Amino acid sequence: MFFLVMVMLPTARKAMQSGAPEAFGMLSDAAKKFLPIAWAAMILLGVSGAYLATDHWGIRPNIFFTDDGRFMQILRVKTFLFLFVVLLSLLHDFWLGPKIIERLEQARQSGEVLPQSLARKLARMTAGINLLSAVTILVLAVYLIRP
Repeated sequence: MFFLVMVMLPTARKAMQSGAPEAFGMLSDAAKKFLPIAWAAMILLGVSGAYLATDHWGIRPNIFFTDDGRFMQILRVKTFLFLFVVLLSLLHDFWLGPKIIERLEQARQSGEVLPQSLARKLARMTAGINLLSAVTILVLAVYLIRP
């Protein structure tokens, strides 16, 4: 996430504005190559988190939903944020992203000015919210292990 948002996107955006045709392909190729890795990492994080919660900490569903201790409250927020990131990622990676890439490719091939559509703004917003949520999950992970 960090690499695509902080390095690839600004580089590709600058190149697209200067008219370099390869910039769009570079961004599209990077997204396609990173997508399986990102989803494998999310699945691994979800599975390992569930395993740790049940095996290491002995948390069962009845405890997860009823315990009001500090640890469980943080764990519930962290779990909700993880599910939120997965949902936003599904929306961004499999619906908004492909629509935008298709539209940008059409505009590039026809020589039109790249559109500033609502879908592009939504994709940018979902990516930003996802990034903020992922950083929050990391901070909450630290709070879980600190007394």
